[in-house]
Amino acid sequence: MPPLHRILIKTHHMTSRKKILALTKAAKRLSCSVLLKTGGPPGVLIAEGALAGDWVEVVRKLRYKDYHLMKREEVERRGLNVEPGDVKELTNMKELGRFLERNREMFEWWRVGMGFKKDEDAP
Repeated sequence: MPPLHRILIKTHHMTSRKKILALTKAAKRLSCSVLLKTGGPPGVLIAEGALAGDWVEVVRKLRYKDYHLMKREEVERRGLNVEPGDVKELTNMKELGRFLERNREMFEWWRVGMGFKKDEDAP
């Protein structure tokens, strides 16, 4: 089985329905689980899947304002509570935090990746 990748991207905002549709189609085509925080700043994109690296290229080519690849890593198992090929869209950070809190490991990964919390394992 190919390695599983987990990606965290931050943008200025995500309001374009056309771009969100392109991300949704790419997630389905590449069998990636995707979580989006849309609307006003910031835009947050989290993806998991064997082809998540290809999905990142789709995001990059959409030329989002203030695009930052915050974290990209290989993981042993899925942590995102979204089925492969599906996209879950949330509209505010509190909602995103509550959704991720269901899996403590994912919640902590997101907080460290966004810079909200210091990484305890960092030197």
